[in-house]
Amino acid sequence: MRVLTIFVMGLFVAVVIALSQINLETLRGDVLAVLQDATGVPVEIDGSVSWKLSLRPQIELNEVRVPNADWANHKDAFSAKKIDVTLDLISLFQNRPTIQNIKIYDAKVCVEQNEKGDFSILTNEKAPESVEGVNNSSALPAEFPFVDPGLGGVEVKNLELDFLGTEYKLSGFQIRYIPHSETREYSGWINYDSSVFPFILSFSKYNADRKVYPLKIAFATGGDALIANIALEGKSKAPIDFIIKGDIPDISEVGKVFDFNIIKMPVMSVNISGGYDWQKLTLRNSSIKVRGNTLEFSGIVDWSGKRPKINASLESNSINLADVFPALYDNKWVRPDRELNVFKDIPLFGDIWVNYDVNLHIMLDNFIVYRNFNLKDMDAVLTLNNGTGRVEAETVIADGNVKAVADVNIESDGNMFIKLGGKGRGIVVGNLLDQLNIDDLISDLPVDFDMYVEANGYNLSEWMQTLTGPVVVYSSGAGYAHSTLVANMYGTDFLTTLRHNIQDLFRSEKKYNQMKISCVSVNTKWRNGLAETQHGVAVETNAINVRLAGDLDLGKETMQLSLTTVPVRGLKLSLSGNVVNSMEITGSLAEPTIQISGAAVAGKVASATGIGLLLAPFTGGIGLVAGAGVGLLAGDLLENWLADDNPCETALEKGAPSRRGDPEWMNTPVTDLVNNILNK
Repeated sequence: MRVLTIFVMGLFVAVVIALSQINLETLRGDVLAVLQDATGVPVEIDGSVSWKLSLRPQIELNEVRVPNADWANHKDAFSAKKIDVTLDLISLFQNRPTIQNIKIYDAKVCVEQNEKGDFSILTNEKAPESVEGVNNSSALPAEFPFVDPGLGGVEVKNLELDFLGTEYKLSGFQIRYIPHSETREYSGWINYDSSVFPFILSFSKYNADRKVYPLKIAFATGGDALIANIALEGKSKAPIDFIIKGDIPDISEVGKVFDFNIIKMPVMSVNISGGYDWQKLTLRNSSIKVRGNTLEFSGIVDWSGKRPKINASLESNSINLADVFPALYDNKWVRPDRELNVFKDIPLFGDIWVNYDVNLHIMLDNFIVYRNFNLKDMDAVLTLNNGTGRVEAETVIADGNVKAVADVNIESDGNMFIKLGGKGRGIVVGNLLDQLNIDDLISDLPVDFDMYVEANGYNLSEWMQTLTGPVVVYSSGAGYAHSTLVANMYGTDFLTTLRHNIQDLFRSEKKYNQMKISCVSVNTKWRNGLAETQHGVAVETNAINVRLAGDLDLGKETMQLSLTTVPVRGLKLSLSGNVVNSMEITGSLAEPTIQISGAAVAGKVASATGIGLLLAPFTGGIGLVAGAGVGLLAGDLLENWLADDNPCETALEKGAPSRRGDPEWMNTPVTDLVNNILNK
């Protein structure tokens, strides 16, 4: 035992003496050479180098960087405050040390690309040595796509990545080498906040028949792993062919890894195939499936020219937003402690769109937006070239055909100018309400519309502030107001009075359930986001007419409207009763206040079948004040309304008069404006 102890002590002393003879400056150069050979880039060490003596000796490198090309905006392609390098003990006594593990702290990576398609990161690749009588171009590729760097593992803590202008941040990641005879396998994990995503990469030997390197990647996101089978081209090592299949349990967590803010979704199944040759990404016959909703897509993103080009098509038999994004419909919204708004701070991304040329085609057979409200046979095409674009869309809404076109011009700073025209024919209001599960207010009532507006701005709020143009809506057939609607507006006492005093008011087959609506008209002009009207909105029935006066300002997001019902002349009803009633809607567009004349209605207007349901999807809440009068209405205006036997006709003819200062095109009939842009 004494001999063994003396031997171990002697060996330890010998190792210490040997280590003390190591030239640190030479070791610094040796480690630097190993790092450069392993990474293929010109690594530089600007800071100090120190080492820790142990059976697993470590070297601490400070201020390590890899320079970018001279033309790049950022000086370094890689920089790290500190790198800990673990060396093989035996290799210290040889000509070249062997690195086992590397741990990198606070790393920053910035890779740029110039107009020629060259990447900014410099390389130290050496030209292959020529051999006399041998044609190097015909030499077989190496067994694997890259030289084994000889590293056991690499770990990074706190990584900031700027790749071609897109920024990412990671808490850390690790990758380790797992030896195999026929493959090179690496396992590791990616850490973002508290989420950890393990992965495995397996490189197979060169396939001479296909002239590719097969690569298989397994990436776990909390369930069955995503499997990617990739073919790396023999020379460029580009992933020219890939197939990705599997499930993503929570896409929002994966999105955080790539700095994408994605709303939480149910399990997503993906089947994506395509290829990438370092300049062009191609997707072929790919699909994403969520709860039975399948979106098929294909396309090309080409970076080879001065401007990236996107050509893509999206297609689906049916998409239900409530299935795909249940978080939007869970009714768990909590009012934030701030003033609410509708359009403010919603970006249009003009500064991004202006840098791309786009050709996008979307075809959705059935697009379910809310409850059963859907857009059928939707066909939309977006084209954008050098900041000038056009959007053409057709769809069916509530059995009516709708067509819209938008011409867009984007300035270099992202300011977007838009001209939007559209028309709809035969949209049945009753069917629309049925799709929203509101089946006891109105039935039938087909309507048409024509609209043409112009706007400009950097965001949606600025668009609303500059919105200018005419909008006309008019019924093309009769409809029926159900007793629930009348009761909500006036109370059951008024409804009973109508039933007993007016002949033929209700259809014979449903005498006590429906009131006939003979027409509806809306005729207004927006001027810099403001619409004002006194005669432009009207509804006619056999018993009462509904008129609206006031203003709606989309730019300021405010409204001051009075929805008033007046009796049809000749009715044997007293004006001192419940016949003249007014509903005043004022205040913020996001949180309006509703004042109603008649206490009977105050408790009903925000009920499940009342106006509260209609407004709730667009607002943060509704304030109710009962007992209001017709404060927004001047006496002469009310008298004019009472004397008007044809309010719908009046609305269409006089509802939107011209004003001084209107652009010349505002005096053109709206149908001509619409047809001009649709047929352009």
